[in-house]
Formats: sequence, structure tokens, C-alpha cells
Amino acid sequence: MVRRIVVALLTCAAFAQSASAEPRVTYDVETAYDTNYFSDINRIAVLSLRTSIGVEGEIEREGTKFGYSFNHQEVRIPRYGFAKEHNSWVDVTLSRKISDRLEWSAQMRGTRSDAGDIFLKLPDETVGFRRLDHKFDVSSAARLDALGGKNTLTASYTSLMKGTARFRPAYFLPTRLEANEALLGLKATHIRALAGGEAGVTLAYNTSLIPNSQQDLYGRFPATNLRGSLAYGRKFGDKLALLMEAGLTTISGDEVGSQVKRTRPYLRAEAEWALNDRLSVGAAVSQDYALYDLDDALGEFQRRWKAVMKTRLTETLGFDLSVEKTHKEWIYYDNDSSERRLVATLALDTGKNRKLELEFSRLLHDEQDDTAAYRGSAVSSRFSGSF
Repeated sequence: MVRRIVVALLTCAAFAQSASAEPRVTYDVETAYDTNYFSDINRIAVLSLRTSIGVEGEIEREGTKFGYSFNHQEVRIPRYGFAKEHNSWVDVTLSRKISDRLEWSAQMRGTRSDAGDIFLKLPDETVGFRRLDHKFDVSSAARLDALGGKNTLTASYTSLMKGTARFRPAYFLPTRLEANEALLGLKATHIRALAGGEAGVTLAYNTSLIPNSQQDLYGRFPATNLRGSLAYGRKFGDKLALLMEAGLTTISGDEVGSQVKRTRPYLRAEAEWALNDRLSVGAAVSQDYALYDLDDALGEFQRRWKAVMKTRLTETLGFDLSVEKTHKEWIYYDNDSSERRLVATLALDTGKNRKLELEFSRLLHDEQDDTAAYRGSAVSSRFSGSF
């Protein structure tokens, strides 16, 4: 693990030096104990060690900004060697102000993930697998001041290429377990000042892409989502900020059943209230169709509720508490699932861009079939910083 981190750091530094930038090195070390590390009905408790290191920076010349970030992460699981992880990712951003009214930007991320998961738990042995996945994200946006407001057109593409599973112990031949998937998105927005705040209109199009040869074999099918919405947001001094967005969202596809309600209300509402200099609370509610990174084979209609409290106990000590619930209505299969999550974090600012955190989290996962429900808790300590 140490050798991998050293190689990653030297590589990042070489890139930064060649770009004639002043890079910043970031690091993160975390130890955690999770009573259900794999988040499934096997409920396997695991002690893990996670270390990350990266280099990031930005260059600006003649109205053009170029940003970069190179990161590497190692995860060690002492009792389950198949679950160790070697993850690397690179971020590149580019933006240019073409005129006083027009600005263009682009973002790219490439991720390499060499990780493992549990496949089968036997009475006397646990069978796992390792898989090498690659993910590519790219997006581009053009922003134009016209028609009395700000207009933005954004195009994005995400591709997840999943590797072959290699089992540990090798009781099974190497095989593919899941289909590759991609998501293509287009979004147009118009925002203008209104009644002391800002009002906007959004039209968004998303479609999932699954290789034809893998759809029936791995039970994953493409779908399309179209959304239109109106939004209004306003800040009331330094204390209160509100945002409300509502509209219609639809789903379509060859595998969408006739019993599915294809058009539903879209909603996103957020509020944040700073009670004083040391305490703030917030809440958020949203509902929309999701087509990517799913439990279902086609899509999910997801409803989310979240409440957050942030406190500053002293000048260097803070405490955050968040409670979140997600309900997922599956589109292809006749099933619903829900998750409730609580996260409490105590953070100490040790100075010189360093922070020590202690965190407790609790996850409750429920499904229509009670045998598929599971619970889990985790306690972690994390030290992070930069220089």
C-alpha cells in the first residue's frame, strides 16, 4: 500500500510541475468499524483502513482557467482480502470567458477502481470477488447573458465499464456479473431576477444506454427521462435562504410496463436557516426519476427527505447531525425499497489546514420482502488536511 501511495504522489507531482503550477497536496486517513460493511443481509462486521492522497491546482492565463486534480486511494480490510481497494481518479476542468456575455466550461473525470465485494457467504467460508472497473465523466456548458437573464446549456455523458469478476477462493470461473451502462444528459436553463430573488425555468433530458448484447443477459434495460420545471429562490438577509422548484417528470422505454405511471410531479425544495453565529438548520425534499446506478433493472422514482443541523461548539470544534430518508419505487420489478440514514460528525480544526473528525452513522434498509432488509452501524475516525 505504501508503495502505491508513493508512486501516485510522485506521478501527481510530476504532472503539476510540468504544468508550471503551484499545487496543493491533500491527504486523508480513516479508520472505521462497520457492523455491516457490505451493506447486505450477511451483516459482516469489518475493521477497515482507508488512506487517500492527491495533488490539485489551477492555472489562469488570458481569461482561461485550467484546473486539475490527481488522486489515489487505498483501502485495507484485514479479514477479507478480496475486499481491498486500489482507486485512482483524475479531474480536469477548463473554462474560458469568450466575451462579457458568453462563457464556456468543460469538466472531465476518469476513474479506475480495483475493488472487491462479497458474492456468497457459506457456513464456514465467505466467497468474494474482485473486479476492475473504469468510469468516464465529461460535461460541457455554455453560459450566455441574454433575454434579461442568464442562459445555460449543458451536455453531459457518464460511462461505467464494469470488468470481469474473479472469485476468491476460485470456486467459479471468471465471469461478468453486470452490464456496462452509460447516461447521456442535456439541460437548458434560464434564470432571471424577480421580486428580490431569482426565478428560473429548466428543461432536462436524460437517457440511459445499455449495450444490446448485455440487456437480456444481465437484466438491465435503457430508459429515457424528460423533465420540465419552474424554480424560485431567495435569500432573506444572512439568516434564511429558500429554494422551490416544481414541474413534471416523465419516463419512457420499451420495457416500461403499461401499469407504470409515466408522468409524475417533480419537486425540489430546500431551506437553510442560520439561527445565530453558532447554529444553523436546513431541510430538503425532492422527488424525480433516476436512470443510473440503480437497484432496479430499468429506473426508479426516488423520494428524498433530509434534515441537517450544524453547530459550532467552540472556535475550533463543530458538530453536524443529518437525518435522511430515501424511498425508491422500482419501475421494472414489482418492488419498493427505502433507506433511513443518520450521520453525526464531531470535527476538530487542528490548524494549518488540518482536521480531525469522529463520526457515527446508522443505516436502516427496508424492502417489501422482510428477508431482504438489513441494518448497519459504523464508527470512524478521520484525519485530513492539505499543504
